[in-house]
Amino acid sequence: MFKIFKTILDHQNSCLIIPHQSPDGDCLGSSFALSHFFDQNKCTNHILMDDTIPTNYLFLEKENMIRSMDVLDNNFMYDYIIILDTSSKDRVGALPEVLTYGKQIIVIDHHKTNAYFGDHNIVDMISSVGEILYNMMIDLNYAFDAEIAIGLYTSIITDTGEFRYSNTTPEAIRAVANLFETGFDFEQVNRNIFSNQPLSKVKLKSEALSNLKLYHNNQVAIMSVTQEMLNRLKCEMFHSDGIVEAGRDIEGVEVSVLLKEMNPGNIKVSLRSKSFVDVSEVSLIFGGGGHVRAAGCTVNDHLNAVEEKIAKLLGERLS
Repeated sequence: MFKIFKTILDHQNSCLIIPHQSPDGDCLGSSFALSHFFDQNKCTNHILMDDTIPTNYLFLEKENMIRSMDVLDNNFMYDYIIILDTSSKDRVGALPEVLTYGKQIIVIDHHKTNAYFGDHNIVDMISSVGEILYNMMIDLNYAFDAEIAIGLYTSIITDTGEFRYSNTTPEAIRAVANLFETGFDFEQVNRNIFSNQPLSKVKLKSEALSNLKLYHNNQVAIMSVTQEMLNRLKCEMFHSDGIVEAGRDIEGVEVSVLLKEMNPGNIKVSLRSKSFVDVSEVSLIFGGGGHVRAAGCTVNDHLNAVEEKIAKLLGERLS
């Protein structure tokens, strides 16, 4: 599965690492770890980061981060473009033209809805891309250091919901246990991720939850974050991270939905289920994707109309 990485290391190939749009802990931690791995093996690399990094992940910033326009304006060319945690080409966190600036594309992902759009596709439905990279480094007999451990730990701990989600496996827990052997400060990492929320984000979460609507015998919770809310509370959309999970934590709720108004008529939908509804199947109806218990899509319609459509589809699956 990982022969392509031995080729990269043997030839010290250049690589451009691209996470998905609206980056989260998995793609950011994976990008950080993979970039350090290439640094230590003398492979020129950049991380492409067009989106704003959420404040609780700023500890994962790297000096080699660039933007799409840097690639296009400077005519940067790479041996490989490596796309992380991204199930389809339209979710890549870069301008489409950037993908022509690499000789080959490698996709590394763990979503069952992956479209296998790379020249090389490493897709494994395990806890996280971080766990895939961990397995790759084990396969290559790589000795982990603290920097790489920080990135991989961030990836695994966030995508398993601190080992609370169904994608938690003995293998994922063993991987983290082995990463602890490097001696990295996991308490500081946890503080950065989970205990470093701006007051504006807390207020946004509070307002979204206070306006929550329940459907289908209280089994579906739907919340919204609008542009008006963001402007009034001086937030960015990435501050909505964690709201949809809070809806799922309510007793009796099977599916939690967060509608994010990116622009009037353009709504990003995040779906989370608790035990039996396959939300990836719902997201696919709108061209999205994801996991059985966590998925998302974008719908071009007004907020109220999107709410009605999603509520109806979920009702059909709960009846």
